[in-house]
Amino acid sequence: MKKWSTPIEVVYDGDCGLCRACVAWLARRDGRQLIRATPSAACTWPDRDNVPLASTVMVRDAEGTTWQESSAVARALAALPGAWSLVGRGILVVNETPARFIADALYRGVARHRIAISAVLVRSGILAAGCALNVES
Repeated sequence: MKKWSTPIEVVYDGDCGLCRACVAWLARRDGRQLIRATPSAACTWPDRDNVPLASTVMVRDAEGTTWQESSAVARALAALPGAWSLVGRGILVVNETPARFIADALYRGVARHRIAISAVLVRSGILAAGCALNVES
C-alpha cells in the first residue's frame, strides 16, 4: 500500500481558472503541507518533455511515481486528511480496474472544456475573478 502521507507535487495548467481554483481548494485543506503545486510552465521535472503536461494534471511523489488524469486528482485527494483521503484512495482502487476508463473519460471531458467551464463559473459567480471557488466545502 502506498504511503499517503508523503509529499507530492501537482503540476497543473496555470492559465486555467478552474485549475487554479482546484489547486487553491487543495491548499486550503492540506493541513499537513504535503502538496506542492506548480503551474506546468514552471515545471522543472528532468523528463518534462516526455510527459503530457499541457494536456493533463500530473502528480509525482518523492520516489518518482507519477499519476495523471483521474488518478492524479485522486492521488492529490489521498494526500489530504480525513474523508478526502478516503475518497482519493477509493478512486485509486477503482482506477486499478477496467472501470478506470469511466473516471478518465470524465476527467478528459472536464479538461477538454476547462476554459469554457471557467468562464461559465465566473459569469455565474461560483468562480471569483481571482479564481477562488466561492463555496466553503
